[in-house]
Amino acid sequence: RVEKIVLRSRRIIITSANLIRNIITNNSSIASMNSTRYNTTQATTTSSPTATTTVLKRWPASMIESNGDYTAEAESQLEALIGGPLYEKQHNNSLPLLPVPQVKDTIAKLMDTALPLAENEAERTSFLNAVKSFEQDGFAMELQQRLVAKRQNTPNSSWLALWWNQMGYLQVRDPVVVNVSYFFHLSDDGTVLPAQSKYSLGVMRGAAALVACAEIRKEVCSGSMPHEAIGRKEPRTPLCSVAFKYMFHACRIPKLEQDAYRIYDPSVYTHCIVARK
Repeated sequence: RVEKIVLRSRRIIITSANLIRNIITNNSSIASMNSTRYNTTQATTTSSPTATTTVLKRWPASMIESNGDYTAEAESQLEALIGGPLYEKQHNNSLPLLPVPQVKDTIAKLMDTALPLAENEAERTSFLNAVKSFEQDGFAMELQQRLVAKRQNTPNSSWLALWWNQMGYLQVRDPVVVNVSYFFHLSDDGTVLPAQSKYSLGVMRGAAALVACAEIRKEVCSGSMPHEAIGRKEPRTPLCSVAFKYMFHACRIPKLEQDAYRIYDPSVYTHCIVARK
């Protein structure tokens, strides 16, 4: 999903780069651009064919704090409020539920992952005996039945989502930037050239990337981005879009045992922070 967005961003960057180059060539200062031209609630950029006019709906609250529960009332209502193609599959029962893998399949994947880590024959034998005992003593099937029951009791969400968000994300005490946060790496863009410009390549490339990200932001925050689906044959299987709400205007809040994260109304907060050196 992230790779798909990056590829889409790079296509927009090419057009955005042409826009930035035209602005600089015409001796217009980026810093002194009319801010209303790029205002979130009435965003229009006539110089770029990919730019769109977008009006974002006001949220019931300017900020919502989440503990990782996608089914919380305040968070789930946002999807219906934002609407659009991005969330059209969320509330019409067309999303397939996350399946619970069979015990034998889980064990097979565990063996492929863990066995190569055994440093000697004794470790390998001990691990194989533990797996065999787990599979035969009935405890594995008891846990499997609990997972199936949990899946049945969460018909409007994933049985794994809350555990993943909390235990695999918000409760992790490792350094976040290194171990958790995702990032984008953009390849060199040959359309952004410093020729006949007083601005450096870094400034021009940063400006083009910023415009491209702003275009993706408008699609996500307005719900106009098409929902994603997988599969080569029709009908393709739609994917859940719930996590898109946390892509922009989101901030992780550190706490003692479990962090939280806050998402802010994009129709209210329209600024961008650029870090230099």
